[in-house]
Amino acid sequence: MSCEVSAGRRRALAILAAPLAASLAGAPARAASFPSRPITLLCPFGAGGTVDQYMRALSVAAAPHLGQSVIIENKPGAGGTLSAAMVARAHPDGYTLAMTTGSTFRAPWLEPKIGFSPLTDFTYVIGMTSLEFCAVVRADSPLKSFADFMRAGRERPGQVQYAAGDPTTLVPVSMAGIQERYGVSFQHIPFKSGSDMVAAALGGHVDVVIDSVGTYVPQIRSGKLRLLGALGEARFAAWPDVPTAREQGYEVVFSAPMGLVGPKGMPPDVLARLHDGFRRAMDEPAIAEVLGVLNQPRWYRDPQAFAAYAKATYEASGEQLRRAKLISMNHGAARAMQGAT
Repeated sequence: MSCEVSAGRRRALAILAAPLAASLAGAPARAASFPSRPITLLCPFGAGGTVDQYMRALSVAAAPHLGQSVIIENKPGAGGTLSAAMVARAHPDGYTLAMTTGSTFRAPWLEPKIGFSPLTDFTYVIGMTSLEFCAVVRADSPLKSFADFMRAGRERPGQVQYAAGDPTTLVPVSMAGIQERYGVSFQHIPFKSGSDMVAAALGGHVDVVIDSVGTYVPQIRSGKLRLLGALGEARFAAWPDVPTAREQGYEVVFSAPMGLVGPKGMPPDVLARLHDGFRRAMDEPAIAEVLGVLNQPRWYRDPQAFAAYAKATYEASGEQLRRAKLISMNHGAARAMQGAT
């Protein structure tokens, strides 16, 4: 009798252990075979802009480390959140990723039907770099500094136009609070891409462009465009004589870290493979050179740190929007309780 029980128990243990053994055996095999086809990176902005330039350099640097080509697909629109909404609906196999920026954490507060939650719908792969912002004008503009721009907004309220991204992007949202704080008023002209804003600035169709500086480097160096100020914590290394907005008397500091995300539920071994491949790409001299040209710092975060940053930024964005009176206190509280779903 005891022998029969013992044999039965051995059979039961073998059946219970089989799925675990298969899982343990399958993970290394899957990691070894991934990726077996090209990986697609969705760019949230149009071709030619700072994010697009960085991503195209990254795709070239990452391909040897991943063993597959990396394809960039531009998905501009919806304030830079269209690509985030698309990747949230993608299959979590690691073959579709998106570059995420601050709009990913800000827009869900403004648009309940946006289609994703930054708290629940993504796998955070790797933090990579941060956009540095500037205020720029055509060379013949009468505005000579960021202080001049702010003064014009006070003396001619609503008449001075500035170009920036869609209304849910960092600059327009931040400018809403800045205008209230300093008693100035500007007209925001939204654009989908940096290349469009370059054309608008060169054509004199707007007074000022406020955007990430990397898109405008060639025109600034050629003398066609002129910097009014650096809108970060420090001056640009390439133009050390241009003071920050803070140095000109205005507490205007923009920062937009960005990194790669995938759909929720990505297998841990696939996540590790992607993280390691892109981390090695970030260490390539070519990427350091591109960051120098674009005047962007390195901003590496592993998946855990990037996810923690996302949560903190989402919560801070809600508070920023409430202070700017773009959402109500009750609306903000309800969105936070619902996790933006």
